[in-house]
Amino acid sequence: MRIIPLHRDSDTDYSCTVYWVLGDMNMSGDRNTLIDTGSTNLSNLGYFMREMAPQSKGIGKIAIEQIILTHGHYDHAGGLSGIIRQFNPVIYSWNCVPGKCEKAYDGMHVMVGDEDAIILHTPGHSDDSICVFVSEKGILFSGDTIFRISDNKGTYTRAYVDTLERLSVLGVKTIFPGHGNAITEDASGFIKDCLDHVRASQSVLQ
Repeated sequence: MRIIPLHRDSDTDYSCTVYWVLGDMNMSGDRNTLIDTGSTNLSNLGYFMREMAPQSKGIGKIAIEQIILTHGHYDHAGGLSGIIRQFNPVIYSWNCVPGKCEKAYDGMHVMVGDEDAIILHTPGHSDDSICVFVSEKGILFSGDTIFRISDNKGTYTRAYVDTLERLSVLGVKTIFPGHGNAITEDASGFIKDCLDHVRASQSVLQ
């Protein structure tokens, strides 16, 4: 499994980190996958093309066969239309979007690169938030579900508490977040620390 982060903020558009996931051996059954698309700045598509060009994608395979959207906010899904025009991929999203969209559901299995991944519905940041969990490797693509929560002064929904509780017991080893660097040291501890601060909050909304 090759995970290639793609990120570039422009002067006008704030964008998430996009993850391009390929198989190690470029086998025919691999699924070249983009997790999120970044913002609306179409120059990002040119950037993606330049970054993808030197990578081996598999004989006869296109660079992006499918997209998984972690949620619909513009900095994660705004670049979708340009990528559809270029690659015409299958799109997995909690709320279906224009294109060859398959509605994602909790517990859905999807091949990502050369690994089986599970779609987890993780409401809290938004109602349509999902995470992509590769259980064999303990890898979690978290979108905006997990932020560095370091105090108990925020207001959180019960759905978000439930989401963190669910993620805290998965045995996550590495988190690839929607913003910032990958969390490779004690990723499960990171989630549990966030959960502890949320649980201690005086404002958990039902």
